[in-house]
Amino acid sequence: MRRVPALLVPTFALLAGSVSAVAPGTAAAHWSYLIAFAGMVALAWVRLRSLRGPTRSGYVLIVAALSVWLAGDLLYDALTGITGGMGEVTPSDALWIAGYPLLAAGLIRLTQLRAPGRLREGLLDGLVMATVVAWLCWQFIILPAAENQRLSLQVAVAAFYPFGDVLLFAAIAVLVLVPGTRRGPTPYLAGALALTLVGDIGISTLPELLPSLSRAVQAERLDGVLLLANSLLVAAIVHRDAERIADRAPREQRLHPARVVFLGIALLVLPTMAGLHSFEGALSRVSLVVSVVLMTTLILVRFVFVVREQERIRAALAYQAEHDQLTGLANRPALRSRLEAVLAGPRGDGFGPVLFYLDLNGFKQVNDRYGHAAGDFVLVEFARRLVAEVRPGDMAARLGGDEFVVLAEDVDGEEAAAALALRLRELAAEPVRRGDEAYEVGVSIGVAAAAHVPHPDADTLLAAADGRMYAEKTSHSRAKSPSIPV
Repeated sequence: MRRVPALLVPTFALLAGSVSAVAPGTAAAHWSYLIAFAGMVALAWVRLRSLRGPTRSGYVLIVAALSVWLAGDLLYDALTGITGGMGEVTPSDALWIAGYPLLAAGLIRLTQLRAPGRLREGLLDGLVMATVVAWLCWQFIILPAAENQRLSLQVAVAAFYPFGDVLLFAAIAVLVLVPGTRRGPTPYLAGALALTLVGDIGISTLPELLPSLSRAVQAERLDGVLLLANSLLVAAIVHRDAERIADRAPREQRLHPARVVFLGIALLVLPTMAGLHSFEGALSRVSLVVSVVLMTTLILVRFVFVVREQERIRAALAYQAEHDQLTGLANRPALRSRLEAVLAGPRGDGFGPVLFYLDLNGFKQVNDRYGHAAGDFVLVEFARRLVAEVRPGDMAARLGGDEFVVLAEDVDGEEAAAALALRLRELAAEPVRRGDEAYEVGVSIGVAAAAHVPHPDADTLLAAADGRMYAEKTSHSRAKSPSIPV
């Protein structure tokens, strides 16, 4: 089947929905809306058959929401045809209301896929803004409509629709605020949600603004808006890059300006309304207090998460600054810092501190023969052996390449230093095994004690240990080289 261009779907919906705006209440308007809606839902189900991967589950929920809304329209027509007229509350309301959580769940699922592990911040920010919108709907839509009325099924059902819009608003906020691709189907989804909010709020508020028109006519004038909103959802599904909505964007540390603006508006609304509006009813005052408490709680939770994230980042950066990325041992700056601190402290007449400078023999041959992956494995395994052998309080570091250093602060004398050097030398006695392969390496060690270096500092002690290691390595190489007759 040839793929339908995504832009063609809202274009078709715009043409079909214009009939409702021009001639509301007519059979032509009704049937053009219904046929167009049914065709788009069928197109969405057909497109789902070709979708693969985890994004399909999110799109299934969106198509299910559209199908539930279409079923509500068809049921309403069927019941109207049978009974000749329906009251304010019908069985179709259950289907129309059920579509909101399905749509929100599908959008959250898609957002979760494209920002794994990063949904929490956007969700909290979305809930803060949704709290304000929910309070506005309660204060200016639900309460005025329910004034002087007893609690009834009609009042309860009428209240569900604004809160369904609040759910969609939260979904929009999460979709916009959470990092992820802004191309492909994302603009269609955001536009669909925005138009759905416009249509639903219009249906709720037009009876108050234009009481001369019947509710049915006012609702049918906005059918075209809702049809266009639904077409944008279908356009997102049939889009050629529908599956790429889950593409992960790089982690952004910069705070997006839109988030600051939206949160600033949300934080200003409740205090501003509390100062400008007099709340005479107990429900109004209670709803304001509950909304402020909920919003404050969400902001505090968000603040705690931000602080903990910053602490985690600082701890990770501090660790990276002092440790070798491959082996996890201390790096050269950390070794120098520790050595300088030890040399600056009181040492008395002790022999230490002592540096053991280790360089692997045969490491280049392993790299050349087996590749760098094998070389890295040797380095990691030798570092593991080194950590297991050093004494508590000693520091093991990797300076780079195949060069390691052990800083031993508490060494009694030359015999103790020689014994520790022997144990370090034995670390390379056993080959490094990786599966069926065995890598044989040796180690050359240079030892330098502070007691043997005049006016020792970090540089001179490292240079002394390095020089003695190099001398041993050179003598080892000469011993292995064959003699050449003169």
